[in-house]
Amino acid sequence: MFQIFIIAGWAAVLIILLYMWADVREISTLVKENKRELLRSNLSQRAGESFPNLREEHGENERENGSGTEEIGEKQNRTVPLSASEERVLDEVLSEFLS
Repeated sequence: MFQIFIIAGWAAVLIILLYMWADVREISTLVKENKRELLRSNLSQRAGESFPNLREEHGENERENGSGTEEIGEKQNRTVPLSASEERVLDEVLSEFLS
């Protein structure tokens, strides 16, 4: 009789551990998705903050040459494509961070 209670107790503990393991896996998935979203938003903000000087210099060169006909507001909304080396470094960092 005592052995039956011990076996039932171990079964209950095992079921509780399986539920906890499932919850931990679900939480880890959510945390990983949150990290990805934060990284994406952080990179987009940094890209917007990093390249305005470059765009302003480029706009000044165009105005000096007489070919700058766009408004300044439109120039600031444009994105600058990354070079091949910058893109490779970004891919390495993202793959290392997200794995």
